[in-house]
Amino acid sequence: MSARATIAVWAGKFTTKLLRLAGSGGTSLPGKVVLKICPDILGHLAKDVKIICVTGTNGKTTTCHIIRDMIEEEGKTVFCNDAGANLLGGVVSAFVGAATLGGKINTDYALLECDEAALKSIVEHFGDLDVTAVVTNVFRDQLDRYGEVLTTVNKIRAGLSQLPNVKLVLNADCSLTSSLSDLPHSEIHYFGVNGPLYEGTSSDISDAVYCIHCKTKYQYHYHTFGHLGGFYCEKCGYHRQDPEVALTKVIEWKDASSVIGMDVFGSKVEAEVMLPGGYNLYNALAATEVAHLIGLPDEKIVKVLGGLTTHFGRMEQVQLGKAPLHLVLVKNPAGFNEVLQFLIQQRPTGNIVFGLNDNYADGKDISWIYDVKFERLTQAASGAKHFYFTGKRAYDMQLRLKYADFDTTRFSVEKDYKTLITQLQESGEETFLVLSYTCMLEFRDKLAEFVPLKKYDAS
Repeated sequence: MSARATIAVWAGKFTTKLLRLAGSGGTSLPGKVVLKICPDILGHLAKDVKIICVTGTNGKTTTCHIIRDMIEEEGKTVFCNDAGANLLGGVVSAFVGAATLGGKINTDYALLECDEAALKSIVEHFGDLDVTAVVTNVFRDQLDRYGEVLTTVNKIRAGLSQLPNVKLVLNADCSLTSSLSDLPHSEIHYFGVNGPLYEGTSSDISDAVYCIHCKTKYQYHYHTFGHLGGFYCEKCGYHRQDPEVALTKVIEWKDASSVIGMDVFGSKVEAEVMLPGGYNLYNALAATEVAHLIGLPDEKIVKVLGGLTTHFGRMEQVQLGKAPLHLVLVKNPAGFNEVLQFLIQQRPTGNIVFGLNDNYADGKDISWIYDVKFERLTQAASGAKHFYFTGKRAYDMQLRLKYADFDTTRFSVEKDYKTLITQLQESGEETFLVLSYTCMLEFRDKLAEFVPLKKYDAS
């Protein structure tokens, strides 16, 4: 490794040390410092490690957590950028953190959550290295940052096109993601769901109505959610591919898990996925595909799926006195609609909190809340005791639910998080908190003053 790269590693480690002494996790800043000194540092550090990149609109973080558990179950070592820093600076920080002072990485795998827009700037340093890339799905998300879905697909395509030897793991049910199969890669794998997930699945497909190749309207054998499902184009023949890892049956829905049947490269496998919600099944399928590719046997895959735990805002559960809290992160219409499906199954009888901010990380344009099908929840949530609204755009969210014919006599707006938490604690009721990204960060910071929480540093 060059002297410049070595100095950059030292500078990154020194910056990390200073930030930790100051009480900050510093997940991105060390990487930014390193890049100022040595812009091609990833090319130096990544050459001796197997790389797994996970990108896509929804499910990146949870999929990475499951893959990490799979790798460790295989007895291999792995490092991750698992504090949410999924831009170039955060990825560089993760590599520097795993490197010795001499720039050597003695870990088997680098598991990288990659923002869709930042993917190209990250993977352009990997060239002909051993890379597996998972693309979870593509949905409309943060219009002011990503634009429409084809823009997002093209950003991902631009990144993957720089990796001629990459193993692609694609969502077979997403017509946008599957279109990446036309890249000239020698190894492409698919995961998917071979039928509808549950009754009442939304068939709204506004994110991908027309064929990406010939612009003819897609037809469907079935939907799972959003535009995902058994799509096909009657004109040009573009269609869903048969996945090697497929969910074949949901045997039982439980409050905090699902028992499913899978086909894993021809083997029939039954597993309990210890994460709630149908959308988490896609994350489990993607991770199962990767686990099989790295050589993990089916029985160990089942063991990992049965031992999963929730993480920051991903159906995270916290006990606040006598009141159990469920923290659920939402970022876009497709993900929010799936959270509503989860709430419909739960039929809440306590409190529901909706929190919405319009900071840069949330997306400045909040018009997307009118694409969320709140009307589907109106009846199922009729037994809820109270609805709270918080965040900078609390009144906008309250208005949206008023338009969905919720009972406004049970509405309250409370923008002060400490006051809100105190009210929830005094109620003693089970509460579901559905919060946008920065609203979740702010709320958890205040909640940590009431109950112990695992620190989440998104700096």
